[in-house]
Amino acid sequence: MFTIKKYILYSITIFNLTYATSIPSLNILHLSFHTGCIREIEAIAQAVNVNLTSLFIPDLQPKEFDGITTGNALYNISHDRAQNIWNKHKDYFNQFDAIITSDTAPLSRIFLQNGYEKPLIIWVCNRFDYTDHGSLDCDFPDEEYYQLFQEAQSKKNVFVVPYTSFEALYAAQKNIIFNHEPIKPIGILPSTKTSYIPSNIDRSTTFFIPPYLNDASMKTSEKCAQLGIITYHGKYNGPNDLQGFKGIIHMPYAWSNLAFFENMQQGIPYFIPSITFMMQNINEGTMWWATGNYFKENYHLAEWYNDEYKDIITYFDSWEDLKDKINSINFKTLQSKIKKYAKLHSAKIINQWRDIITQINSYYSTINLTGILPNVAINVQNNLLSLNANI
Repeated sequence: MFTIKKYILYSITIFNLTYATSIPSLNILHLSFHTGCIREIEAIAQAVNVNLTSLFIPDLQPKEFDGITTGNALYNISHDRAQNIWNKHKDYFNQFDAIITSDTAPLSRIFLQNGYEKPLIIWVCNRFDYTDHGSLDCDFPDEEYYQLFQEAQSKKNVFVVPYTSFEALYAAQKNIIFNHEPIKPIGILPSTKTSYIPSNIDRSTTFFIPPYLNDASMKTSEKCAQLGIITYHGKYNGPNDLQGFKGIIHMPYAWSNLAFFENMQQGIPYFIPSITFMMQNINEGTMWWATGNYFKENYHLAEWYNDEYKDIITYFDSWEDLKDKINSINFKTLQSKIKKYAKLHSAKIINQWRDIITQINSYYSTINLTGILPNVAINVQNNLLSLNANI
């Protein structure tokens, strides 16, 4: 018979079990060199209910990070630099339940090299062994770094997450197989208080041309002017400052770009060269591609040429074809399609991050039951044994 006494015992057991396994919101520290990554992870943290502290490395006072180095040399994390940073800040790092590094993965060496046992998320956004050659002042990347990264893939507390499929391919070429599937950016938009775009620009009839490498070298604005396409190619104050433009004409140079996802959230159409036109220009030496030796056979791994976006990106085979496409497209319908896709994309990405947070919570729940709260775990076990014996 299920008596009142047994009901009370059962209730106490469930209470103890809940107490032992419930975990408050995680406190996570995020280190990055990229403002776009900072705002992206801040928005993700809010969506998955974790407490986040952001550490934007360039904002630190000179020599504050490792006690010695200033400027871009901090991108190059040698053994000694990782050790100096850990020794200087380990008490601060250990205040948090987990660490995220983003943009350039060498930041993760600070933790991998020093036996960090709490959860570590490495969001690889720019080659896992990225090196700033212009400020290289140490032996990096070195053999120990590659070994650390290889060993990290089998650690239960480490999540190595590429932000595009190409990052996984690049690492695999160096015998490192990431232990997590890609998680792309959502493209969270910051608020823009001041516009840098001249007030006389009629955005509703104007196409924006980014101030990037190929857009400048190809003289895209001049070619568009010859075709009668109205464009603005100049300074702007972040992605929110592009709201209202008719579209974006862009000559890509990298496998992925946060701006693509940020502008997707606004429903702004992208016009980019078809892979045929792109290859033609690369072969002629008029356009450049990051890690270009991989591009010819693996272009489908670039977000711009991923089949996933074939219905929201407009491809042109020539400058004349660009004009024809612009004149024939129903922009209202296209913008609506892009915004609809962006919502689905956002939901997918948030779920991917939520899954990681769930795994981290499970990690801590296991520790709580077996280590951090031993008395509660013993009481739970004893109460369950007593309950089984008396029901």
